[in-house]
Amino acid sequence: MTPDAVDWASVGVPLMVAVGAIVALLVDAFWPAGGWRRQGVVAGASLLAAGAWLADTGSSGPLVAGFSWVLLVSALVVVVLTQSLEDDPAMPPGESTFLVLSATAGALTLAAAQDFVTLVVALELLSLPSIALVAMRRDRRESVSSAWTFFLASATATAVTLMGLSLLYGLTGTLTYDGVYAALQTSEAPARVAAAVVVLLLVGLVFKVGAVPFHLWIPDAYRGAPIPVAGFLSVVSKGGALAALLVVLAYPLVSLQPRWDLFVALVAALSMTVGNIGALAQRDLVGMLAWSSIAQGGFVLAPMVALAVRADIVLTAPLRYLAVYAIANLTVFAVAAVALRRFGGTTYAHLAGAGRRDPVLGVALVLGLLTLAGFPPAVIGLVAKYVVLQPVIVAGYAWLAGVMAVNVALGLVYYLRLVVVAYAPADRVGDAADAPPVTSVREGRGARLAYAVVVVGAVALAATSIAPTLLLGPLP
Repeated sequence: MTPDAVDWASVGVPLMVAVGAIVALLVDAFWPAGGWRRQGVVAGASLLAAGAWLADTGSSGPLVAGFSWVLLVSALVVVVLTQSLEDDPAMPPGESTFLVLSATAGALTLAAAQDFVTLVVALELLSLPSIALVAMRRDRRESVSSAWTFFLASATATAVTLMGLSLLYGLTGTLTYDGVYAALQTSEAPARVAAAVVVLLLVGLVFKVGAVPFHLWIPDAYRGAPIPVAGFLSVVSKGGALAALLVVLAYPLVSLQPRWDLFVALVAALSMTVGNIGALAQRDLVGMLAWSSIAQGGFVLAPMVALAVRADIVLTAPLRYLAVYAIANLTVFAVAAVALRRFGGTTYAHLAGAGRRDPVLGVALVLGLLTLAGFPPAVIGLVAKYVVLQPVIVAGYAWLAGVMAVNVALGLVYYLRLVVVAYAPADRVGDAADAPPVTSVREGRGARLAYAVVVVGAVALAATSIAPTLLLGPLP
């Protein structure tokens, strides 16, 4: 390949983040003083440089550029949240920053990939550092067990995806997106082979999205990982996989839609339903967010069934929803990080009366939860639900639209329950007796930075609820 053949607009962004990961290791090896503070500067600089490159050169298209912006900003927020781990000896700053940036580079590469080989490599570049981040707390059995489950599920999904690629190559003779698209447009693929290719290929991406039935690793991984890592998995990891899935379905595999639209619809419906039912049983904020992320993944997948009918609105719907989800979810994870420091835990008992004790924290938590629920006054969440529901109705999937409506109502139950807990007296929460006494602990620089994320997130949600087009642009 000649230098002129390199698409620097697509390669430059993940490459800069990858360079930042290497610099983080070198800084940790030769200048270890400064710890998390210095690593935060390195990571932030690499992400800002990647953002400057993206702003200057664009990407391979507006869709990829949009996903890249969401991933970069979300990763930057996670880097800020990781500063709250400054006194956790099990999370060394150099290695942790290296892994976060490496996984971010993988997510960005997933979004910008133009062939299936790059896609699989990017999947592994995203998965392996994510697994290592979950396993960093080696002294905790829960973390090691969660990482092992994550690894086995990831390896299985990758193997299945590679089987699908081998069939696809035999069918088309190429693995580039352009070549596969052209080959499938000009030849009639055998129905059974085409169906097998679609299902096998989608398994790997659906696994990374955390959709049902490939979701069982998520609750364990979120509970076993530090809060910033769980936030990373819920937004950056999921976002990269969603971008790749959308591009693959909209371009190389679009001619096979009759063989994958029902598959995507069923996965979306199951994810929304199972995720919400699982969240109903939770009594811990992080555990609830784990199951909620499964349900939210179903909402993002749902509009993809309409790609052949209204590609103009479908291509932007998942991106718009992901942008809203990222702000709301990371705001709530920031609240969890502050609560862990300030209240000693993230169970509902720890959070009882949090809004009374800290009004800013309470407002941020309420805005984040109501945005995820799609319930006023968090209007931006309601608009996001409309954005993903409209293509489903246009495509004629009335049953899926009904499932979405039911799950919006189901989600309200556990989101509003936590809102009530946040403003209820502690003695009115069922498991309050099991919570340790509330104490203000470890109010250091990391906690202050996490609190800053809470404030910025609350302001962003309030501003976009007043003017949704600030974030979502003109609505269809």
